[in-house]
Amino acid sequence: MEDIAEIVREIGRQQVENTYYRACYDSLKRLQDLVGQASEDLFQVYQYNKNVSSCDFQSAHLVAEELRNAIQALSVQEEKAQLALKELYTFRHGIQK
Repeated sequence: MEDIAEIVREIGRQQVENTYYRACYDSLKRLQDLVGQASEDLFQVYQYNKNVSSCDFQSAHLVAEELRNAIQALSVQEEKAQLALKELYTFRHGIQK
């Protein structure tokens, strides 16, 4: 009976690890999409500015600001995922807070 309980606990721990790695993958994919979109947006700003006499840095600044804000949000998600994984390992190794 104890063996079954340990297997169930291990499955629970594995699910937490899987959740962590899924969050990492999702964050990386989101970052990849954001960088691609920012690159496209900056290229459009460049194309527009190339055809007009004045240079519009405000548009480029907005693209950079949106990217920075999105990266900060991803960073918060990463910290939460790392904390959950750290708590799992703390629990797994019998270290009580």
